[in-house]
Amino acid sequence: MKNKVWIIIGIVVIAVAAAVLIVTQFFGGSHGGIDNEPESDVSGESKILVAYFSWSGNGQQMARWIAEETGGELFRIVPEESYGEDYGACADRAKNELDNEIRPALSSHIDADVMAQYDTIYLGFPIWWYDLPTPVWTFLEEYDLSGKTIIPFFSHNGSSSGANSLNRLTQLAKGSTVLTDEVLSIPGSSVANSEDKVKEWAANELK
Repeated sequence: MKNKVWIIIGIVVIAVAAAVLIVTQFFGGSHGGIDNEPESDVSGESKILVAYFSWSGNGQQMARWIAEETGGELFRIVPEESYGEDYGACADRAKNELDNEIRPALSSHIDADVMAQYDTIYLGFPIWWYDLPTPVWTFLEEYDLSGKTIIPFFSHNGSSSGANSLNRLTQLAKGSTVLTDEVLSIPGSSVANSEDKVKEWAANELK
């Protein structure tokens, strides 16, 4: 009887560990969320926009380095309802939104006449459940992106190719040119030490 109990306990432990591993692999990264605050307003004067969605802070750090290198204006894609700080709750919500193709409302926006001024958009995001986070869906569908060049960059926890995120991005960014062969892909655990790599990549994309 005791042996059966220990076997059952062992199976439960393995199942829990496997579930945690799966969530980490599919969702992609950190275990705590940052604030839900937007950047300062943008003006369109630089012709380069660095737009990003970030929950853990990795995308935010990458975006700020890219803006420093290119002179682009920073814009944070901010959902009206924060994903909160809890990793598990955030992952569950993200999965539900993806499965049901929910476009969460955003609290930060760019005026249409300002968006029209940008020629190039560096677009940053984490890989969530092997796909593009749904707040980025909302962002892409909100604006006329015709004639613009979009250069993706993302953090991941195993999906170094971006999984389905680049296909999704190309589908949603109608009228734009998405440089899917020139993306920047960095593991979430490596972002903090990647300043030189990020800035070098950003500078090369402008040549």
